[in-house]
Amino acid sequence: MDQEEKREGITPDKLPKDTFVKRSRDFIQGAVDSITGKDLPVLVEDFTREMTVVAEGLAEDQARLSDALHLQGEGQDNLAEQARQAEKRITVLERQVADLQKKADRKREGKPGVMQILKQATWLAAILAAAWVITTLVNTFGR
Repeated sequence: MDQEEKREGITPDKLPKDTFVKRSRDFIQGAVDSITGKDLPVLVEDFTREMTVVAEGLAEDQARLSDALHLQGEGQDNLAEQARQAEKRITVLERQVADLQKKADRKREGKPGVMQILKQATWLAAILAAAWVITTLVNTFGR
């Protein structure tokens, strides 16, 4: 290792000093360059490149959110329509239940319904018709 250091002309004492000086010089040069604006075009280019990537990402996110919002809107519309249809069915069923309840109440109370009245009228007409037939037969054969 000593031979390599001698060939390169670097001694162990000289190495940290050169590195420290070089780092200091680079630091000072960087500070001077930032003050004088020599790196400004490079910094602007880097900033522009990074902002372009950010803007593209934001545009993709916005497109995804727009699609999600559209799907959510369609889902809400479908649910609202289903709710309306269910409400209509419930209304129809409530009417049917009310009608059936009325019919059941009439049967319990003994009030005649339309069918009961028709049955009674039919029997009455049959009795009257039979009486007329009998009267006609008696008048015809009884003389």
